[in-house]
Amino acid sequence: MRGPLPPGWLDELDLHVGPPDASMGTRSLDPDRWFLVDDEWEAQRTEAARLLASAPDEVLVGDDDPAVGAAAAELDDVVRTWLGRFRGSVPPVVTDPRNFPEGLASTRLLVADDLCLLLPGEGGWRLAAGCVCFPSCWRPRDRIGGPLDRVHAVVPGYPGALAGRVDGFLGRLRPGQGVWRRNWLVHDVADLHLPTWVDDVERPTPVPEGRWLRSERQTLVRLPTVEAVVFTIRTQQVPMAVLGERPDVAGDLAAAIRGWSPEQRAYKGAAVDEALLSWLERVADRS
Repeated sequence: MRGPLPPGWLDELDLHVGPPDASMGTRSLDPDRWFLVDDEWEAQRTEAARLLASAPDEVLVGDDDPAVGAAAAELDDVVRTWLGRFRGSVPPVVTDPRNFPEGLASTRLLVADDLCLLLPGEGGWRLAAGCVCFPSCWRPRDRIGGPLDRVHAVVPGYPGALAGRVDGFLGRLRPGQGVWRRNWLVHDVADLHLPTWVDDVERPTPVPEGRWLRSERQTLVRLPTVEAVVFTIRTQQVPMAVLGERPDVAGDLAAAIRGWSPEQRAYKGAAVDEALLSWLERVADRS
């Protein structure tokens, strides 16, 4: 039986060889594509609702900050407007709305994306609040309230010039303007909620084709009236086996990983080993 087909987003990945790019890698956002409604949309909303009900302190942070209230209310309005315009109606909340009657959690359950609110401050833009159900090796509560340079301190290439560039870029976004970008990681497991690299239960390393290529489609959108930027994170992933149908991507992925700096490997290489690289190169050689 044939497995899943390679998704179109594989062609959106930045697989350049070399050290981290000094640019943000953003592209202008088509408002019609702020959120992507796909086959995983409902399943991911349902999983987000489960996490909010079972571990709210793990995924919801900063929602009680008085400075966040106006931004959270406007975000809810613009999300509902988008859904009404581009989906025909606002989808029903997938859990008892009495559990999350308002605020960022209620808005998060309308979409499949994690939502963060960035607010300006004396030390630059800061992560003021977030409902992050599907973190990839970070804990929202560890980074809430901090300026973006501290939030991204572990990201290779971010501290320094890029940090200043990001703050300046956010300040120049016009009301309603948005951009998008993608990142990518390799994981051993398909868990959406993955706050740490190492699971509490040791698992054997899966065969290369059983590992997961995970990508976050991220958008930055300036709210229409409140001085705040919404950072959305949509997690999409596929088993490595699908690259059997895309040997070109397999080859580019292997080359990009082999070109990692020691800092990049330490940051995002926990699920990468020679077995995976050799498998990717064998797939590429079959083209």
